[in-house]
Amino acid sequence: MTAKDRFAIAVRVVGLLVILAALLYFVDAVIMFINPYFRAGEPAVHYFFTGVIALLVGLYLLRGAPHVIRFAFPEKGAKSDATPKV
Repeated sequence: MTAKDRFAIAVRVVGLLVILAALLYFVDAVIMFINPYFRAGEPAVHYFFTGVIALLVGLYLLRGAPHVIRFAFPEKGAKSDATPKV
């Protein structure tokens, strides 16, 4: 198993954890919306949108995040723009 494979597995595990956090945000949003002590469910909307963003990021990471993997482990034959030109 190469370092790239290990990094890809770590990215997917982080994606799974982010999805679990998104689910907790959704549960909290429902609880806040049902709770009568919050005015018109204002905090619930913020929790819901945070859950949506976390869910999208988590799904991207869980699917392998090809841009992140390519950034961390560039192709050997690819020419980098960061190389100094003399």
